[in-house]
Amino acid sequence: MIRGLVVATTLFLTACGTPQTARLATGALTLPPMNTFTRAAPGRTPQSNATLARDFLNLTFTLENGQTLPVFTRFEGPIAVRVLGRAPQSLTRDLDSLLDRLRREARIDIQRVTENTDAQITVQPVTRAQIQRVAPSAACFVRPNVSNWQEYRARRNDPETFWNRLTERRKMAIFLPLDVSPQEIRDCLHEEIAQSLGPVNDLYRLTQSVFNDDNFHTVLT
Repeated sequence: MIRGLVVATTLFLTACGTPQTARLATGALTLPPMNTFTRAAPGRTPQSNATLARDFLNLTFTLENGQTLPVFTRFEGPIAVRVLGRAPQSLTRDLDSLLDRLRREARIDIQRVTENTDAQITVQPVTRAQIQRVAPSAACFVRPNVSNWQEYRARRNDPETFWNRLTERRKMAIFLPLDVSPQEIRDCLHEEIAQSLGPVNDLYRLTQSVFNDDNFHTVLT
């Protein structure tokens, strides 16, 4: 997916057919040192306007289970992001880089704040085992209307925290593993921040996007 699609989709948020939207777990991996990327100037989209419109509608108003949604929601105004608890060193670096790209490329008013500051998006690293106990097939996930892991555990069956009940964007909590490779942490961070801001649906045909079911493309483009 190129810049035009990202700019629009990162502004959108829709409900999801499951209580949380998640990145699928891929199992423990032995990976080479993680690549980092310099700034790039995205090119023009090769897709037609009709194709882009179809993709926007499917990402915004269709859930992964095929349900359709009558409304979309998004954050209104500036967005604050905080990190709670033990954060691997790579997470802070990658988060700052990602937020910088969102400001420059998508022109989103988004900033990282301190742990004790109220925020629209909370990123909380937990252990992989903790995630798999509540979402066995997920590597990481994002849940609406909770602010931390403790609140999520207490309210995980509360319909107010389900994507398919969401009518107003107020807060999101992202839970990702702290005991995996830096690359896996970054992949989770990119996908879940994107889904906190934009669509929670995935489409196989979007081969150059994190909004893709096969998890092949893992960095926001």
